[in-house]
Amino acid sequence: MFSERVQNLNNKLDESTKIVQKRNTKNISDRKLITIALADANHELATKIDNQIVTEPNSFPKTSQIQAIWQMLADMYFRIDPHGIILEYQSSKTYNLIKPSSIIPGKQLLECLPTSLVIRFHQAINQALQTQAVVSFAYSLDLGESKAQFEARLLPLESQEIIVLVRDITHIVQEAFIECGDNFRTIVENANNVIFSLTPDGLFSYVSSNWKDILGHEVAEVEGQHFAGFIHQEHLSTCVNYFTTVFTTGQQQEAIEYRVKHKNGNWQWHSCYLSAIKDATGNIIYFIGICHDITVRKQEELRRQRTEKALRKSEAKFRAKTQQLEETLRQLQQTQAQLIQSEKMSSLGQLVAGIAHEINNPVNFIYGNVKYANDYVQDLLHLIQLYQQYFYPPTPEIHQQIYAVDLDFIRQDLPKVLDSMNSGAERIRQIVLSLRNFSRVDEEGVKLTNIHEGIDNSLLLLQNRLKSQPESPEIEVIKEYGDLPQVMCNPGQMNQVFMNLLTNAIDALEEVAIPHPQIQIRTYLQADDRIVISITDNGPGINEKIRDRIFDPFFTTKAVGKGTGMGLSISYQIIVKKHRGKLHCVSTAGAGTEFLISIPRLVE
Repeated sequence: MFSERVQNLNNKLDESTKIVQKRNTKNISDRKLITIALADANHELATKIDNQIVTEPNSFPKTSQIQAIWQMLADMYFRIDPHGIILEYQSSKTYNLIKPSSIIPGKQLLECLPTSLVIRFHQAINQALQTQAVVSFAYSLDLGESKAQFEARLLPLESQEIIVLVRDITHIVQEAFIECGDNFRTIVENANNVIFSLTPDGLFSYVSSNWKDILGHEVAEVEGQHFAGFIHQEHLSTCVNYFTTVFTTGQQQEAIEYRVKHKNGNWQWHSCYLSAIKDATGNIIYFIGICHDITVRKQEELRRQRTEKALRKSEAKFRAKTQQLEETLRQLQQTQAQLIQSEKMSSLGQLVAGIAHEINNPVNFIYGNVKYANDYVQDLLHLIQLYQQYFYPPTPEIHQQIYAVDLDFIRQDLPKVLDSMNSGAERIRQIVLSLRNFSRVDEEGVKLTNIHEGIDNSLLLLQNRLKSQPESPEIEVIKEYGDLPQVMCNPGQMNQVFMNLLTNAIDALEEVAIPHPQIQIRTYLQADDRIVISITDNGPGINEKIRDRIFDPFFTTKAVGKGTGMGLSISYQIIVKKHRGKLHCVSTAGAGTEFLISIPRLVE
């Protein structure tokens, strides 16, 4: 039965060989595919015989038949005992052993092998004996000027003997390598990027054929030329420094962007990576680079820059409108008062950001010119002093006017007035900065944020309500900040929550007369990597009947016109829905109220 299966497989192999001979095909790709197919068929035959030996040892044929089969399947055949002693040996090729004439039964197989293979064969023999399964591996040997590839297969028998088959697979490896080389060449020639190699002197030793499609030059016009001849003069130093860095470090650097000249004279933008290829001793032998045409993207960037420049010019015109400062400040005060009284904070960020932007320009104009105004005033006062010194006594009209305007007082007070104006402008700039930080107008989405900065900005905007009033004492703010890392969150939304909770605490403290009103703010990091913010007041607290409804939309206990009932509802949605956190209220009537915010440090 075993011999019949071998003969059937061998017949199939012979038929495939005859077909190849009849076709005598001239197509290189077909010949490669057919050669590989024949090698696979041969491998299939060997594998089935190996499995037959392991699974059906009783059907194994006689010794003469074994030798005939091995002669057909392998270039070398050994049968060895568990100690590696050669019991039988057949070979059609002996060039991969050191002393073919010394290979005789009774000799150790490992003594007949090259030194580089002894350990690998020894491991394979032990593995075959321990697992009682077929063990195979490939290896290579240097044969003078060439290198041959071999495959060794070890088949354990029930008698604890091992069949060792060695097959020359050099032609299979070479065919596969040629096929891979053809595929790689096809990929390179059809890629959208230019692939090139440079010598250590910066000369093109190879460029892909699509150079002509992208830059117009024939390959022969580029190879052998220095890369500097194609680079725009403005970017030449950048490219030379990049090349020098790769040459010096031997490491791939970040891509650079530069302009390269098309054959028609136009300049195109390219992005390029360069990698150093080293020999076995670590010396650089050449460089491989990949270029990508980014001309369209660069043109879009230039158009965007021109647009931004036009916008900056437009903004400069508004800085000249200093007369709008007083009106803008009045609008800020009105808007700030309305925001403090309102619980609905969903549009606070955009509103405050717009106001801060409008104020910032004229304030910067005034702040930047106060110094010059002060210098001019000092010059004028000095000039008046010189007039008084060299044109004395003054005419009666001038003397009367000096007395009327109280010139001495003006000399003393005018510098003070200018200093006050400078201080006021600086204060306005600080307020605008706090508004911008609070609104986070230039920040969108989730990002790493300093929680303490958001709380402090909210307190700064509420400073007017924290001060003592005729009807209520000053509210003391106690801050107990823990050592918090930056938190991944939406900073604008978190500032909205802080403003809502702090406004509610201030409203609660103003409802009743408390000798020492306080708001305590604590922050700390839990063991489960969650950030906790606690805002507590010593006000009248919340009744148990309404405590469960405080997060409901439009629910409020405040007078008409003072609250919309949306502040806590919006805060709850921001913390729970958008930051996967928790917002709790702990309160007892007459014992104050605590709001606890808990959010993960990193929000996806």
